[in-house]
Formats: sequence, C-alpha cells, structure tokens
Amino acid sequence: MPHVDMLFNQLQKRNIDAVFIKSLVQKFTDSVQTIRASIPSLCGDGASDQQQPIKRRRILGTGEQQRLATEVCDTILTHAKERFSFTQHLISATLLHGELFPQHCVKFPDTALETTVEAYPMLNKAKLKTELSLIYENDEFNACSGAVPLYQFFMENNLQSTFTETVSLLKILITTPMTTAEPERCFSTLKRIKTFLRNTMTQDRLNALAMLSMEKKLIRDIPDFNKRVIERFATQKERRAKFLYK
Repeated sequence: MPHVDMLFNQLQKRNIDAVFIKSLVQKFTDSVQTIRASIPSLCGDGASDQQQPIKRRRILGTGEQQRLATEVCDTILTHAKERFSFTQHLISATLLHGELFPQHCVKFPDTALETTVEAYPMLNKAKLKTELSLIYENDEFNACSGAVPLYQFFMENNLQSTFTETVSLLKILITTPMTTAEPERCFSTLKRIKTFLRNTMTQDRLNALAMLSMEKKLIRDIPDFNKRVIERFATQKERRAKFLYK
C-alpha cells in the first residue's frame, strides 16, 4: 500500500519530532480507515460470484475478498497502534502543535498538561501553563509547525529566559527518539565498514569511520575538511610519504 511506503519514508528522516510523528500516524490511520470503509465498493456487489469461470486455480469470491481486505486493514491498524503505543510524549507534543494553538486558546488542554507533568515531573506545572497560555494567544507562534521550528524561534529571539519551562519541554521533545530508524541506520553502516578484511581495526577507528559515514552530509559542509585532515595526519609524526609540499 502506498500509505505504508509514505509513512516509512517520512519516519526515516532525521529532522522529525513528536509533533510531526503524531500527525503522520494520525493521517496514516485515517487513510487506512478510509480504505477499509470503501472495501465493499472496491470488491463489487457480489453478483459475479456465480458467473466465475471454472479454472484449476482457485478464485476468491466477493465475500472472501471483502473478508481478507478487511482483515488486512485491521491488522495494519492494530500494529500501528501497538507500534506507537508510547503516547505520553506524543500527547505532550500536542501542547506545542502550531495548528492547534487557536483551539487551545479557546479551551486550554488541561488533560494534556496533566499527562505531560506526570511524564516529566521536573517541569513546573503552574509556570508551564502560564507560558503556554501566552503562546496560544500570540499569533507569531502559530506559524511554527513543530517542536524544532518553535525552539529555533525562541533561540533566535532570545526568549529562552522568559519561557524557561516551555524551552525545557521543547528540548525533551526534540531529543526523545521517535523511531528505531537511527539505530538501524547505525547497524547498516557498521555492516559496510567492518567487513571481513577490516575485522582487526580498533574500536576508536571503527567509531571514527562510522561517524564519518553517518554524518557525511555534515562533513561535506565543513570547508577544507579533507585538506585539514591530511595536514593533521602528516604532522602527527614523521611519514615516509610526502603529504605536505612547500
């Protein structure tokens, strides 16, 4: 199903947060629910069951097709709910969802605030509620559609000392792992680096090579990275080869 592929590709991104994940999962389940509701019209009205030609290969009737399609959708929905059953930080993310700010301005989300304080007891409930109320009433914050853009907005405008509890909550949401995509990516990188011929490398060298491979996009943005590495390698001790030319 294309919806599964779209969800998988979105979850593989590195710049995701709890707000983004919650909206993605909600859209995915809504799409599967829509498909499940349209199964009868997709499978037909069942009038062609008796007109099926006799073949050696078994042909499923309309009723059997509907049953199997419904079972597939129910299985996908069940696994999606189980996979994302850790909902405390997802509920906390709704407090900082820019699209919900007008709704929160009318009615403050006390239930989500209670869940957030229970999950993260280091937060000051009263101060956090006051800060969130100010954020909901200010139109400038509505354009921030996620925890990362909202955190960047606070940093760029030097508001971290004013909204201390909100910034603390944003740091928690940003640094909380959303999926297992990052560890899986690390193991895939290790398979490419530590091969049979490189099995004797030390742990420090393995860590360095893995970091270079995983953060290659960041390394490309460093000016003169290759030149600086070569210069440092050449000046550490006397080398037979001449790496530096004057």
